[in-house]
Amino acid sequence: MNAEDFDRAQKLLQPFAKKNIPFAVKELLLTLIMVWGSIVLSYYSFIVGQGWVLFISVPITTAFMCRSYVIEHDCGHQSFLRQGKWNDIAGNLVGFGIMIPYSMWKFVHHSHHMNVGNLDRRNFNPEIWTLTIEEYQKASQIKKNIYRMMRSRFVRLFITPTLNYFIGCRLFHPNFSKKAIVSVLVHNVIYTVILWFVISYIGLSITLIIFFLPLVLFFGIAAYTFYGQHQFEETYWRNADEWNWKEATSHGATDLQAPKWFCWLIGNVVYHTAHHIYFTVPFYRLHEAQKVLDKEFNFKKISISQVWQLMGLKLWDQDKQRLVSFKDALSKS
Repeated sequence: MNAEDFDRAQKLLQPFAKKNIPFAVKELLLTLIMVWGSIVLSYYSFIVGQGWVLFISVPITTAFMCRSYVIEHDCGHQSFLRQGKWNDIAGNLVGFGIMIPYSMWKFVHHSHHMNVGNLDRRNFNPEIWTLTIEEYQKASQIKKNIYRMMRSRFVRLFITPTLNYFIGCRLFHPNFSKKAIVSVLVHNVIYTVILWFVISYIGLSITLIIFFLPLVLFFGIAAYTFYGQHQFEETYWRNADEWNWKEATSHGATDLQAPKWFCWLIGNVVYHTAHHIYFTVPFYRLHEAQKVLDKEFNFKKISISQVWQLMGLKLWDQDKQRLVSFKDALSKS
């Protein structure tokens, strides 16, 4: 896609940026009620000794934590409600329940959009840790071992998501804006106070089951989905002198083919090219927006099940301009 095609794609998507405020408000209220209502239901199951209820309440909590992230995402792009202050209020409300400080996340995600695919600005782009073959070969053995561990399927799905979201969101980086730093600090204080009281009242084990278990499940679902959106074989990585934002935006994202229930669960973020090209399209209009794009352009599409295979790609080959496995990278050397 050249610059002219990119501009044409943006014009095609522009009508879909129109917000449906009644729908958005309904989704916000429903999501907040379902997240906290299902957590209360989980706690109630312990009080009455009906543990089987957890098989219903925990999945509900997980599902609406996923939906919370979708709303927080759109609020960060100012695409959920009309006025900025209402987007910020809504983003803080849903972000609090999934322990992702809104202002921090808004800053980080904006950095991702502005620096996607730029090899020289990876420290500004919170993308999955990606090394080039040359960088890996020059790395110390300790760094190589850590990189291999971090890119493994098990760590990528079951450990890294919790490290990134739960622990990572408690920290701040020198690149953060002042507002993002304050957001992290304020949330940390509030979380510490609330969790101390909650754990003191109901105990650590119950807190882990009714809140942190669905939280970790949500983190895993998000990590699996987001991996396939930029970490595919023909993705886009360039050094700053060759990097082009329009090319990176259109060629560095893919669309995931998934069942309707999964699209609902993650708020249509599977339609990632439409989102990157025109990121103020609300999540509930991404499906129809992507349909219009697909009539004019041919974007990379993969099935949601293929993401598992994509996790076998580990290093960026600058000569072939593609993501390759360790086996292919080592055979090249």
